[in-house]
Amino acid sequence: MRAKWLSFIPLILMLTQATVSRGAQVTDDAVVVALYSDQGCWDDSVQAAENMFQWMGYAVELVNADRINNQGLDGFRILCIPCGDLYQYAKDISSGGQENIKDFIGSGGGYIGICGGAYFASERIIWAGKNIPTAPLGIFPGTAEGIIDEIAPFPHYAMCEVNIVDSTHPITRSEEDSVWILYYWGPVLTPNEDTDIDILGRYEIGDQPAMVAFDYGQGRVFLIGPAAEIEEDSNRDGNDFADEFDDLGSDWELMKNATKWCLGEL
Repeated sequence: MRAKWLSFIPLILMLTQATVSRGAQVTDDAVVVALYSDQGCWDDSVQAAENMFQWMGYAVELVNADRINNQGLDGFRILCIPCGDLYQYAKDISSGGQENIKDFIGSGGGYIGICGGAYFASERIIWAGKNIPTAPLGIFPGTAEGIIDEIAPFPHYAMCEVNIVDSTHPITRSEEDSVWILYYWGPVLTPNEDTDIDILGRYEIGDQPAMVAFDYGQGRVFLIGPAAEIEEDSNRDGNDFADEFDDLGSDWELMKNATKWCLGEL
C-alpha cells in the first residue's frame, strides 16, 4: 500500500505545480491601476487608457483629485495620469495630494504619465516658449516643453514618428526601430544634466526626447509625450478620435511593456 501511495506523489506534484502556474498567470487580474479622471482630463484619453489597461488584463479604478488628496493611493500599484490640462491637474491635486503621490511611488508604486500627465510630472514646464508658473508634481528632474509646431501647431494634431534609441531597455527591446504615435500637443522631455534618466525614444522631427523611464525611490516612472493610448485604426479604445489616420501598428504593446516594467515584472 505504501509503495502504491508513493507512486501517486509525482502525479500530485505535477497537478499542484500546474495549479500554481495557472494561478501565476491570472495574478494580473488583481493588479489595480488608479486612472486619474477629473476636471481637465481629456475624456477620450481616459476612455482609451481604461480600455488599454483592461486589455492588458489589469483591473482599473477611476480616481479623482479628492481621493488622491484625502485618501492617498493605498491599495493601488500604478497611478496613470492621462492626457489633459496640466494647469487643472496642478490646481486640483493639492500639495498634500502631490506628497501622497510621491510617497506612493517612492514606496514602490508606479507612475505612467501620458502627454498632460508627463507635463505634470516634470520639475519645469515650458509652453509656447514661456515658463509656466504652476506647481507640478516635479518627480521628473527635467523640463517638459511643448508644443512642437514642426509636428502639429496648436490646435492641430498629427501622427509623429518616434525613433527608439535604447533597444536594450525592457520597455523598448521588442520594438521596431521606430513607432508612429498620435501627437496631440505633448512635450519634449529633457532631463537635467547628471541625472539617471533613460531616454527610450526621440521624436524624428527635432531629435528631442519623447519618452523616458527612471526609478523614483523604490518605484518606477514612465513618461511619454505622444498619446500612445489612442488607437487610430481600431475601435477597441472606445472612441473614434483620429481614426482618419493610419496607426501603422498599435502602441498598446509598448504601453504594456511600460506597465509591466513599472510593476517590476520586466
